[in-house]
Amino acid sequence: MEVTYSLTTGWPSQVESTLRRRISGYTRGVEFFKIGITSNPDDRAKRYEYDEPYDEMIVIYSTKSRDHVTRLEAWLVAYYEDYCDNLVGGGGGGRRGSPPYYLYIVRDR
Repeated sequence: MEVTYSLTTGWPSQVESTLRRRISGYTRGVEFFKIGITSNPDDRAKRYEYDEPYDEMIVIYSTKSRDHVTRLEAWLVAYYEDYCDNLVGGGGGGRRGSPPYYLYIVRDR
């Protein structure tokens, strides 16, 4: 799986609308996408390769704050709930490791 970094940083309330626009652009015309959090994008991408319908990971946000990344994930999953493949409203991935934390989308092409 290809991993692309196109990072935004900042307070969740200041970057949410920017990230929504970027996600809309990245997912226009794709059938499947998911929003997630990780502290190791390359390792997470490898785990998607085996049993998920995704071809590409785009890492879109970075922070040292677990609260910030979790808040953004929840907001974005709620915003895209009718379109994304997330089964829960954000934060369902469990353990995330140590900072920095990354917010990503995975998509088919």
